[in-house]
Amino acid sequence: MSNYERNNTMVACIVAVIAVGALAVVGFTYLGNLDFNWNLTPVHFSYDESVGSTTGTVALDVDIATGGVQVKFEDNATLLYRIDFVMENRSYVQYGEPTVAFADNVITLQHEVGGANITLGTGVNYTITVELATGGIAVILSEGGVGNVSLTTGTGGIDLTILDDVTVVGNPTISLATTTGGVALVVDLPVGIGGSFDASTVTGGVNVLAPSWVEISSSHYETSDYETALQSVTITAHVTTGGIQATLT
Repeated sequence: MSNYERNNTMVACIVAVIAVGALAVVGFTYLGNLDFNWNLTPVHFSYDESVGSTTGTVALDVDIATGGVQVKFEDNATLLYRIDFVMENRSYVQYGEPTVAFADNVITLQHEVGGANITLGTGVNYTITVELATGGIAVILSEGGVGNVSLTTGTGGIDLTILDDVTVVGNPTISLATTTGGVALVVDLPVGIGGSFDASTVTGGVNVLAPSWVEISSSHYETSDYETALQSVTITAHVTTGGIQATLT
């Protein structure tokens, strides 16, 4: 028997409450309205690096235990990355400054708690890996060159948007996974790029709006040229307990 159940009302509630609620971690952190207590006063850090002589594909690797991560692109061929990071003062006292480094074509960001706003440029291509134990991830793929993407949370929400001005590198896979939470995505692939989307839940529901994609099953859709296109994007979304909402245009 299939594990998939299309229940629009239930899915909408799960995604709205869990995914958006988890992503609110990002907003709460960035708003920084914590001045009522010095222990909660936000502490900000900024890091940036130019492309310089960097060539080839650059990997973004983010690992934060609790917090929020937003990744977006900027039409700037000289920018390799810009990271704005914020945490409460008490977290800074306990854990110190986040670890940010760039070596061997890998950008790494690691910390126990906090919110990261990451901006990537258009001068090189990227792969993206973001892992959170608890919190929200929001990623917009546009303008820049992108290969494989992996977004994972233990408890929280994932929000992914793919716009048709993104440059697809190779035949990438995009993996979205949360144990308890929700996944919401909007996919608008560039012309000539094939696409496949496959979703699964253990306890929860999947709701897909895909007027121009071919329905393979209630949770698996492909573009009509997926098997024949010179390039294709394969997207998978898995939630153990929660909901998945996808709009494929």
